[in-house]
Amino acid sequence: MVGRENEKGKLLRFLAGKDKACLVYGLRRIGKSYLIQNTLSASGRKFLYFECVEASMDTNLRLFCSSFGIKPMLPYATFLDAFIELGRLKEDIAVVIDEYQNLSQGESDADIDSLMQVAIDQAPAGMKIIICGSYVTAMKKLLDKENPLFGRFRPIIRLEAMDYLDSALFYPDMDIREKISFYSVFGGSPYINDSLSPEEGLRANIINTIVEQDSVARNYIENQLFKEIRKLDGINDILSIIANGKKSYSDIQSKLMGRSNSYAADRLAVLENMCVIKKTAPINDSGNKKKARYEISDNLIRFYFAYIFPNKSAIQVLGGEAFFDSYIQKSLDAFISYRFEGIAREYFSRLARNGKLPGIMDIGVFNYDNPSTRKNGEFDVALRFEDGYEIYEVKFLKDRMEKSLIEEEIEKVKSIPSFKARNIGFISSSGFACQLSGVILINGKDIYDV
Repeated sequence: MVGRENEKGKLLRFLAGKDKACLVYGLRRIGKSYLIQNTLSASGRKFLYFECVEASMDTNLRLFCSSFGIKPMLPYATFLDAFIELGRLKEDIAVVIDEYQNLSQGESDADIDSLMQVAIDQAPAGMKIIICGSYVTAMKKLLDKENPLFGRFRPIIRLEAMDYLDSALFYPDMDIREKISFYSVFGGSPYINDSLSPEEGLRANIINTIVEQDSVARNYIENQLFKEIRKLDGINDILSIIANGKKSYSDIQSKLMGRSNSYAADRLAVLENMCVIKKTAPINDSGNKKKARYEISDNLIRFYFAYIFPNKSAIQVLGGEAFFDSYIQKSLDAFISYRFEGIAREYFSRLARNGKLPGIMDIGVFNYDNPSTRKNGEFDVALRFEDGYEIYEVKFLKDRMEKSLIEEEIEKVKSIPSFKARNIGFISSSGFACQLSGVILINGKDIYDV
């Protein structure tokens, strides 16, 4: 299995512990089923895996029982009866119910959750129950205090896209600049990364994986990813407005011509709840609602809404290669440079989780206003400590960063009134042409050698 060591460790501890039920959820094709099955296989524990289909509970129950040879199948049988039958096997088994949200087809969610609650509570000591689902909003409801299943799950694993370092395990032989580029475009979905052909280079992979009509990534985004909210109109409009940037609520609302305030608010809330977008604010002004911005969480989805969604007709007319040359090539480095800033923040987050940033309190961006120059801006990465901030500028460069550029950026920081940085640093994908005392210099290789 590639990456996911932290999540695998949680599952192994669950299997060895006393808790009876575990919840794993996340967007489609993020690697949930593979993680569960791979971990169970590695544990040596016998397991029964069932993926619920989009049908009634009775149909799923019949399929569940026939899959595992549970007899007899009575007309009034429920999943609780099935679990009781499994308990009679008197074996240490794990039962995995995948795509759990499909059980609610034509049924009451509360009834299904109540049955599962009793099944968990009455499960024998040797049985472990793992509930898994890709409808994030439906899975989150299982954690509500009013839900019968509240408090039954330990651990709860919300599986997210892999970060830059785990994603690089899919293309280990690339140079640093290529690794940055591939992650910036294709993101951290194991499903998408496993479909890439690294030896063919970035251009060919973009064309074959996301530009062409029937490509893997386009099919994933257009036909699978938003299945949960397909009936909710306006989702694509909002994502195309955000695209590769950060947008305030007012920015988004103003571009939704003739739509009410609640229209944008409702859809933003749904997308945020699904973890498709995130709302961020500068860490030096996090309480200021006017500074809050929405951005797309995943690099692949960013790329799709920046380039593919608004230009589908051009792709149809030009074909993949000509479209890449005309619409993507000239701005691709700029797209990647913004995503490299995100990689830098992921790098510091890795260090913090590994205990290598003692005293760290927050990681984000830093907004500044300079009245003397009448300019405002944002530092790419800021680390907040109790005694102040460390400020980093991030550069995606083909060549090593020159001393003149470093000194220019240092002067920008020093010119801000009433602000003194704890430390000033630079992150350059291609390294540095000099060494400067009192300045932290981090190259691309450092980031991938965590």
